[in-house]
Amino acid sequence: MALVSVALGRLSQAFLLLVAMSLIGFIGIHSVGNPVFNVVNIETATPEDIRQATIALGLDQPIWRQYLVFIGNVVGGNFGTSYIYHQPAFTLMISKLPATLELACVAMLIAAPLGTALGLIAGRRSGSLFDRAVLKVSVSALSIPSFWLAMMLILVGAILTGWFPSGGRGVTAAFAGHEWSLTTRSGAWHLALPALTLAIPNIALIARLSRSGTIEVENLDFTRFCRAKGLSPRRILLRHTLPNISMPIVTIIGLQFGGMLAFAVVVESIFSWPGVGKLLIDSIQLLDRPVVMATLTFIAVAFVALNALVDLFHAVLDPRVRLSSQG
Repeated sequence: MALVSVALGRLSQAFLLLVAMSLIGFIGIHSVGNPVFNVVNIETATPEDIRQATIALGLDQPIWRQYLVFIGNVVGGNFGTSYIYHQPAFTLMISKLPATLELACVAMLIAAPLGTALGLIAGRRSGSLFDRAVLKVSVSALSIPSFWLAMMLILVGAILTGWFPSGGRGVTAAFAGHEWSLTTRSGAWHLALPALTLAIPNIALIARLSRSGTIEVENLDFTRFCRAKGLSPRRILLRHTLPNISMPIVTIIGLQFGGMLAFAVVVESIFSWPGVGKLLIDSIQLLDRPVVMATLTFIAVAFVALNALVDLFHAVLDPRVRLSSQG
């Protein structure tokens, strides 16, 4: 029952957050401009053509009525048809999702083990030259804006050395009904720089978190007892320290993965990666409201769902979370 109450509480919070996001996003995209001028030929269109297009798109209605119509359509699984691409908005967004998922998954597969390993070693050797180097480099990595990091990687990895392509997705191959870059050598090479751009700040964040946790656990009584028993430092680190610091690491991995899905817009735009983020930027520029709302809704649902899963994972593994919800 305690776990159920935790789940119900998180679901209610998620519902309210999604409603607030949809309202803010809807009002925001309707404040940017009039999409009718991107639908009709403005050079040859008459005022009557513009009026008819406005009525056809439902933009002659008050904004509150448009929002209610939008919510009703969303409940029925309909986000409308793209003004520019003339495809169902949700279908168009889903067609771009594999590229974003692939980019986020590869970046996190780089960041999670590497950041954890660096943090464990730095925490185990607290105060050493390696520890100080990890701290300084991680601070620098967290301070660098993602657009600057992307441009520097393009400069070094693509222009100066020519090792990697500067943009695009390369050759893809079909798997499970979708196109994937990792299934070809060219696609994997094109994936390297954008994945590194997303991974580097997360390596730094996870490394700092695991380092602080390692230092704390290394000073606890049970760790001293393990050393007194004669266990090797490697065994203590992997069998005792790592499990005890895994909870915050899993939490930050879940949250950062959601952040990658939601905020890969800059990286996808710079590297011309045809994912959900680039679709969102292009749709905003073209005032393609159905696609913008479908993309924003998906990003919000994905982010909220990942946060809820992390919270529920805490409740499963940590009895204190369940007890606090009962109190």
